[in-house]
Amino acid sequence: LEIKGMAFALHYRQAMQHEQDVMRLAEQSVKRFPGLALQPGKCVVEIKPLGIDKGAAIRDFMQQAPFAGCIPVFIGDDLTDEKGFAVVNAMQGISIKVGEGSSQARFRLNNVEAVYHWLERTLLRLKQDNVGKEFRL
Repeated sequence: LEIKGMAFALHYRQAMQHEQDVMRLAEQSVKRFPGLALQPGKCVVEIKPLGIDKGAAIRDFMQQAPFAGCIPVFIGDDLTDEKGFAVVNAMQGISIKVGEGSSQARFRLNNVEAVYHWLERTLLRLKQDNVGKEFRL
């Protein structure tokens, strides 16, 4: 069990034999409390308030300083990231899926090491392109 503020997650990565029991427990919880929703992921199911997801969070962040007027960049590796990818795509941002599997992300990196490499190259290019100008991340 992982407490995530207003939500929590039931992980079964190292106990795959309990997947059906975990899913059944999560589904029963949501039926009992209709203000909750399920968000399945890789070997995890999140139980969270209905209507709250990464897409909604990104949409909210992008309306507030210092994010307003900027291009959103979102990197993720799980099913729980797909709503974030959709919102970033709709805002003409950069959505990147890490690893295998279908996704609506526009770009893909193979693993976490590739993410670090991409971030380092991107930061270097931004610094070079903005020599003598105000630069902020």
